[in-house]
Amino acid sequence: MADDELIYLDNNATTQLDPVVVEEMLPFLTSYYGNPSSGYGFAAKARK
Repeated sequence: MADDELIYLDNNATTQLDPVVVEEMLPFLTSYYGNPSSGYGFAAKARK
């Protein structure tokens, strides 16, 4: 095994996200991050 090769075995604590999932989540993490339970327009976009 190469010195820079990482084998991560603690998936019970956290699991690396698939890059496709990250790409799909980005708009909600960067643009539509309002509280979806609020009544204002920005929250409505987060709710959708």
